[in-house]
Amino acid sequence: MTQKSTVEPSTWNDFLTEFSERNKGRRARFELFGQGGSVREESQEGHFEKATLGGRTVTVIRSYESQGIKKSMEDEIKDVHGVEVQFDTDGSEDTIEFMNHNGDKTVLRFESLVDGSS
Repeated sequence: MTQKSTVEPSTWNDFLTEFSERNKGRRARFELFGQGGSVREESQEGHFEKATLGGRTVTVIRSYESQGIKKSMEDEIKDVHGVEVQFDTDGSEDTIEFMNHNGDKTVLRFESLVDGSS
């Protein structure tokens, strides 16, 4: 059974630094959950590099390979008012969720260390 944990706002910066160290190189993709039940899933998957905090904006950097060249993509998640982590059955981090003041969620889903699905 998976569990969720809310990250206290006063620890977000340190948490994201440690989270980045633990999860660097894992395959990950975004899912967006909006008001009224709308869901969108990103088709481009990348390898997680790091997440940083600047004010209420979280920046996520992932890398990928295109035609043999390593590239990176940077996504900004603005107006962050909540951070939660969901753990897989082995205790590894399965997702990190960023909520805005409207209740919309941006979820970064990692490839499972248990069964490989993402």
